Amino acid sequence: MSRLLKKKTAYIIIGLAVACLILGPLFGIFLDKLNIYEQNPEIIQEDSSSGMTKAFAHPVTLSKDQKLIIEISEFYPNSSVTIKIIAKSVYDRAYSLNSTPGGISGLEFVYSEFGWGSSPAGSTVGTSALSLPSSGIYFYIEFMGDRVGDSLISWPGDYYVIVYGSNSGPSSNTNVPFDITIKVDGPGQTLNNFLIFIGAFIIIIYVMAALISVLKANYLR
Repeated sequence: MSRLLKKKTAYIIIGLAVACLILGPLFGIFLDKLNIYEQNPEIIQEDSSSGMTKAFAHPVTLSKDQKLIIEISEFYPNSSVTIKIIAKSVYDRAYSLNSTPGGISGLEFVYSEFGWGSSPAGSTVGTSALSLPSSGIYFYIEFMGDRVGDSLISWPGDYYVIVYGSNSGPSSNTNVPFDITIKVDGPGQTLNNFLIFIGAFIIIIYVMAALISVLKANYLR
């Protein structure tokens, strides 16, 4: 192999390794969370409290160790909402019977309250339902299937995020607006680890090959 060809090959190998080491953290940042639903405002009607068919409902499928993240806020006058997370089987039955959402038990999640210009509050607590604005106006929620204390337990499966509410204003105003963003863990961390491993592996193999080549040239003539 000519010296020029060896030099080009070295540049390609090193460039590939550096690209992996750079792209890994970038993928880790940009694909860390996948935004699957966002609406500001989402509008339901106050009869959502009387039947599941009128409530807001969004399906979510979680794989092993995947986390569901919800940001929900209620800033609108006269409106109040309650959020729960339930299994798909429970939702399907409740929807078919048009059951009252308030009578359905939600699954356990952890949450913290946002403050203006600051990160979520330090104390994270758990519950199976949150009412806004009576409990607070802006919440960050994490869910994986179940919890013990403040620790989440992964139960892969199909779930529904449901929200229902009421409007305490004039009887002519039946809208119940609220803001909601739903996210799930993305492949960012996996891609980050994989690409960094590949980049480091390429560099190690290249250095070892170069070292062997030098040893052969100097001691195995």
